[in-house]
Amino acid sequence: MSLADRPSFPPGYVAQSCISDAFEGACRAAADEGAEDGRLLWRESGNRCEAAVVLRPLDPVEVALTLAYVAMLGLHDGLAAEVPPETPLSVDWPDRLLVNEACIGGIRIAHGPLVEKAGLADVPDWLVVGIAVQLAGGVDEDLPGIELEYTNLREEGCGDVTASALVEAFSRHLLHWIDRWQEEGFEPVRRAMGNVLRDRGINIEPNGDIWVQEGVVKTWRSLRETLRRPSWVLPPASGTAP
Repeated sequence: MSLADRPSFPPGYVAQSCISDAFEGACRAAADEGAEDGRLLWRESGNRCEAAVVLRPLDPVEVALTLAYVAMLGLHDGLAAEVPPETPLSVDWPDRLLVNEACIGGIRIAHGPLVEKAGLADVPDWLVVGIAVQLAGGVDEDLPGIELEYTNLREEGCGDVTASALVEAFSRHLLHWIDRWQEEGFEPVRRAMGNVLRDRGINIEPNGDIWVQEGVVKTWRSLRETLRRPSWVLPPASGTAP
């Protein structure tokens, strides 16, 4: 990749490319190297775009985990800025990004030990938000229909989107939503997330949990518990792109 093709990041990020899993690398950097707020690792493989950002929250864990919504909006809006305007994008709660109602990837989140910061208890020492988006098909691309739950950008007519452009767009939109989250609280994030959910029957609570009304039954789901592992599994990434 030439220097001209590399992403340009807004101030506040310290970015570096990597050749292995960006999310795992960011978690190691946060836990073992003391990486500061804004460290961004990104990886471009032949068929996958990945990025992960280290954050140093100052809020208790239940509040800090609502940054998952911030990351999801950053990914959704970043991709929306790169694909044709008629592309149908939506989100499956809490971590899947959809095109034409099929998953192309999503977000991941992890945090470090809970400590005391600024007089508050149970604050994550660090928190990492990561994204992964399938740009092209995986090893089973020659078997159409084998997994209708998943798709990729090339298959959906968005093959011109590059990993570099997507990571750059994600970083800008993530910063926008972090600023709003910090300045205005969770409410604008909650409203925006409600507007992009595929299931409009989901009601997001002020703490990030949800409830769904099905007839006379109200079902609650915990954001913290649901985020313990991703709900999506993409095919293996191919080798690093040149």
